[in-house]
Amino acid sequence: MDLRKPQLLPLDNPGEAKRLLHELIHDEPFILFVVLGAGPNAEALASKAGKFAGLENEPRWVVWARRPSDVTSEIEPLKEATAGFRDRILGGGAAAFTMSFGDEIRDVIDAGELADNVRVVSAYLSAEAA
Repeated sequence: MDLRKPQLLPLDNPGEAKRLLHELIHDEPFILFVVLGAGPNAEALASKAGKFAGLENEPRWVVWARRPSDVTSEIEPLKEATAGFRDRILGGGAAAFTMSFGDEIRDVIDAGELADNVRVVSAYLSAEAA
């Protein structure tokens, strides 16, 4: 796994996971690709998103919430570009989502969806669209 840009939220401290996600969303100038869940598929998606995140000083970053229930309270109040995005995420049907500089959910990759290279780049581009 490419670990230069992914931020793995801790599994042993839900409060710290929540704090980190809050900081990454609200305090940092990042385009976020948030991967949800654990296991080989989530790991592969986090790695793939990391490969397209660019260099350290570029705005694309990956957050891997291996236990999404730890950060639900940070996701609930988020703005969404399309109605229903947040419900898909909170309902457990999402494998990942992307967020804009304006802290808005711009795209959701569903759990059963093929998340190939084109889909990952497309999710980033949705987050970057003005």
